[in-house]
Amino acid sequence: MGPLSEIVPIIRHLAAGETLFAAGDETRGFFMVRTGRVRLVRFGGDGRETALFTAGPEERFAEASLFAERYHCDAIALSEAVVACFPKAASLALLGDDATARLDLTADLARQVMTLRARLTVRDIRSARERVIAFLVAEASEDGRTIAFDGSLRDIAVAIGLTPEAFYRTLARLEAQGTISRKTGHIVLT
Repeated sequence: MGPLSEIVPIIRHLAAGETLFAAGDETRGFFMVRTGRVRLVRFGGDGRETALFTAGPEERFAEASLFAERYHCDAIALSEAVVACFPKAASLALLGDDATARLDLTADLARQVMTLRARLTVRDIRSARERVIAFLVAEASEDGRTIAFDGSLRDIAVAIGLTPEAFYRTLARLEAQGTISRKTGHIVLT
């Protein structure tokens, strides 16, 4: 946890589906998931959901809120979750005083930017089959074949810009073709 241990967070317990904050709410700080999963989303005028980020245990989110007056998206618990809110004033004071805290935040934000750029590249692929394969290759563990996930397949579909139905059909075809095998919690490229 590093320098954040100097800040006393406000702990929130969320039910699955509960909104932590909504676009337009006044910012009060950034968050870290202790348990569960929280998705950051935006909703278009047509109601279509765009997933921006899904945070799991020990992942921070909404860091940009330290430099904004209002949240730019919604944060919704995907499961029961416990989150720590690091108040804005205390966080900014720590960042102003502690070089390690600044470097830690900068490194985390850089990793998020790299992940988002990779996801944008995948979302630009027109073919659902090729998009899914590109995502699986990008997310594979060190063995180059195993993709572990602790969320739902729907979460992955939303992240790569496919409807859940199109994603499920594509996975079924890839499995029937012998390109992948599926087990609970992971997919293996064969």
